[in-house]
Amino acid sequence: MKCRLCWSDKAYRHTQKGLKAMIYSCLGLVPLKCHHCYHKFWMPWFMTWGQALEPPKLIEPSQAKPQQQRRCAV
Repeated sequence: MKCRLCWSDKAYRHTQKGLKAMIYSCLGLVPLKCHHCYHKFWMPWFMTWGQALEPPKLIEPSQAKPQQQRRCAV
């Protein structure tokens, strides 16, 4: 999803709690947060169809493939 402030493609769904979040969710709004500029905003749910709302999964160093050591022939 594109951020409305910086226009980067790094805005993802953000969980919010409280009365304001409950009222906005009843109105059909989805909370989003940009991972580039940290701007928080609300978007109508129908505008999020077909958009990536979850950030990509990070690969932990233990799951990454180990680097093979290269030996130089002298």
